[in-house]
Amino acid sequence: MAYKVFISHSTRDQGLVISLANLLSKFGVEVSVAEWYLAPGEPLEKKVFEQIKISDCVVALLTQNGIRSNWVQQEIGYSLKYDKLVIPIVEKGIDAKDLAALEGREYIEYIPNQHQQALIKLSTYVSSLKLKKEEREKTLLVLGGLLAFLLLLSGGEK
Repeated sequence: MAYKVFISHSTRDQGLVISLANLLSKFGVEVSVAEWYLAPGEPLEKKVFEQIKISDCVVALLTQNGIRSNWVQQEIGYSLKYDKLVIPIVEKGIDAKDLAALEGREYIEYIPNQHQQALIKLSTYVSSLKLKKEEREKTLLVLGGLLAFLLLLSGGEK
């Protein structure tokens, strides 16, 4: 099963979102960005929150634009409510008190004219999360196969 990341962001940060999505895709990560999936006539909340629910984690771009976005704040709150890992990318100069629900959590610092460093840190971390998920799934498959084999053996002894 693919590793899915939802990117919470201000629409004013499209350049950063595209760079991040392209980099994560190179690592085999499935990226979800709300406005890239059209659903005309559907309530935005339903579309966005469904994408968050099926994601493995949420990357919150807390830039000068993102920190002021009501949508970003709602997406973070929804993600935390459903126990999703939220990975904050915080623009240098943003006050920690503006992080609301994410205050006190570790984050990746983003410097606008040196954004590659933050993107590499994030993609490396997300790639490690993807590998851990794949290992868990392999272990579950092996255990499931072993259990099925044992059930077949015990059924044959009757």
